Amino acid sequence: MAKWKSPIFSDIRNKLGENVVFSMWKGRPYMREYVTPANPNTLGQQANRNHMAAVVLLYQTNIKTIAANVTAWNVEALSKLISGYNIFVQYGRSTLCTPVSLAAATLDINITDSQIPADRLSLMNVDAAGNPGNIANKRGLGHYVPGDFTIPPIATDVIYVVDTKVLAPGDLEADAMLYKGVGHWSVDEVTGAITDMVVT
Repeated sequence: MAKWKSPIFSDIRNKLGENVVFSMWKGRPYMREYVTPANPNTLGQQANRNHMAAVVLLYQTNIKTIAANVTAWNVEALSKLISGYNIFVQYGRSTLCTPVSLAAATLDINITDSQIPADRLSLMNVDAAGNPGNIANKRGLGHYVPGDFTIPPIATDVIYVVDTKVLAPGDLEADAMLYKGVGHWSVDEVTGAITDMVVT
């Protein structure tokens, strides 16, 4: 993405022939190469679209309706000069999990990638009624097993990925709260499936 400063192009928003697109993002002008969109609708694309829709719905459900939760995520995003919604989506979309085993006794979930900083990335169990239980003691990428939880997850719990340091007033890092959760799925770009991580 190229930046420019010019009184002539201070607020131009359109494409120039089939070569360049001019636009604005959060008050910042930018230009990029014009690319004809392709839409082969592969299983990988379907998985990505389903994942994006799920992350957005999670934000709308657990954050958007409560002012303190919106503020907590906006504070997280301040240093990046973006909105709390934008960073929530970044965190949710960038986090990749592989459930090695979802059986309660042998729970093993591997977090392979995430934009959430390692010192604040963790897992949280949420019961079938949607009540958060506890956040794992472990932080960062890698395998999470029952021993990483103060109270190990039980059957029917859903496992969420969380940013432990997004805090609403009065909450602590160790508090299990739904607004901290950025996702609870594994995404398979080969089959196109997005699957809830539910303990069996």
